[in-house]
This record gives sequence, C-alpha cells and structure tokens, in this order.
Amino acid sequence: SVTDICFDVGFTSRGTFVRTFREIVGETPSSYRVGNGPMVAPNCYQMWATRPVVAAGVARQSSSFGDAAAATAS
Repeated sequence: SVTDICFDVGFTSRGTFVRTFREIVGETPSSYRVGNGPMVAPNCYQMWATRPVVAAGVARQSSSFGDAAAATAS
C-alpha cells in the first residue's frame, strides 16, 4: 500500500509523502501505480527509464554540501 511504502522510505506522514511524490513525479502515488502497470524489467532499469523529467530540471538553489567540502579543504 502507499502507506507501507511511505514508512519504508522513511516518511512519518502519509500526507507529506503523497505531497512530495506529487511534486516530484507530477501525480499521486496511487495514480502512478494504476497508470504504469507492472514492471517487466529489473527494477533499477525500470526506475531509471521512467524517472520523472520534472525532477531532473529542478535544482536546489543552495546546498550545504559545497560548504562542507570547502571547510574540509581548508
């Protein structure tokens, strides 16, 4: 179920999971499951081939990763 997946991937709120999934994928988890049918290829290939295009074009404007790398280089 969507709730099981929500908890399996580390969310503690089903609502937050559904909202985040919809922002990234463009549809709810339930409609995604209905529209995409069963996976016929190994999961890693299927997920790579069907990853959301929206998420690929959206970059965070700030990241602490670069700051951490710069701090360790000093």
